[in-house]
Amino acid sequence: MATIRDVAKAAGLAISTVSAVINRSAPVSEDAIKRVEKAIESVGYIPNGAARSLRSGKSSLIGLLVPNVANPIFAAVAREVEHFCFERGYTSVVFSTGQDADRESQILKMMRMHRVAGLVIIPTRSDAAHGASLKSMIHVPTVLLDMFVEGLPFDVVKTDNVEAGRLATEHLLSLGHRRIGIIVGIPGLATNDDRLEGYIRAYGQAGLPVDPSLIVEGLFDTDKAHEVALSLLDHHNRPTAIVTISNLMTMGLLFALKERRMQVPHDISYVGIDDLDISRLLDPMPTVIATPVIDMAARSIEMLLGEIENGEAPDGKWEVWKPKLIARGSSAPI
Repeated sequence: MATIRDVAKAAGLAISTVSAVINRSAPVSEDAIKRVEKAIESVGYIPNGAARSLRSGKSSLIGLLVPNVANPIFAAVAREVEHFCFERGYTSVVFSTGQDADRESQILKMMRMHRVAGLVIIPTRSDAAHGASLKSMIHVPTVLLDMFVEGLPFDVVKTDNVEAGRLATEHLLSLGHRRIGIIVGIPGLATNDDRLEGYIRAYGQAGLPVDPSLIVEGLFDTDKAHEVALSLLDHHNRPTAIVTISNLMTMGLLFALKERRMQVPHDISYVGIDDLDISRLLDPMPTVIATPVIDMAARSIEMLLGEIENGEAPDGKWEVWKPKLIARGSSAPI
């Protein structure tokens, strides 16, 4: 059987570097990761954890892929998955994809080398081409969390994101706001597109037109959201209220409001989708559309372990969870 020394020789790297790549025990370059992956395939090396799985015929490792583990929402998901797995005798490992499809692919290859028992994935893309790519790489039970991917047969646990966008916008419309800006994420991503669709639907139900100049892209990033929020606040016909479709982008808006020295809700109202950990520290507290992310994470693991332990095949079913409006001080009548 090939050893780690054989991998190091084939990759032209130090054994310590190869070990860091395999065990994720130290930072390594993308080039080193690719060289080690290629060498592992060429020499037929099986990492120790995977070797144990081969001998026992059973793996107890669950992989979780999220866009950004630094995001409190995804950190909470990781904690719930870890707790649920521990209670059932499994070990979980979490990776951040950075919303990068190439990195997602590299992580899935690594998970396959470690012979994971199953995966919970918040995908980086939703399109059919990405679905075909993932289908060729995933060969274990898998549940998609809070987003679907076209063409994948896996079960999905998700929020009704159209309803989340609609609730946020409808709330502001009910307060008399008509010029409502929205900071969206990454176009083409199902979560983003659904929440934007909810915003558009609320306007349609109110018999009002949408102003495209009030729709700006924050890319699910705090810094970018800060930048585009400033563009809304500096608009020649400034909106009286703003919707943000993720908590990190709400943070970007808050930085912009502070920079422009605007008082909430006197100068402007806002509603964020997904609550903030620091809500109780803010004055006024933010009005939010809360999503049941912890319960959804627990349900996704419950479904996954059912597939693993009972040999249940996924039937591509969707469980859609309802968001709810929590009205606080950041939204007020115009």
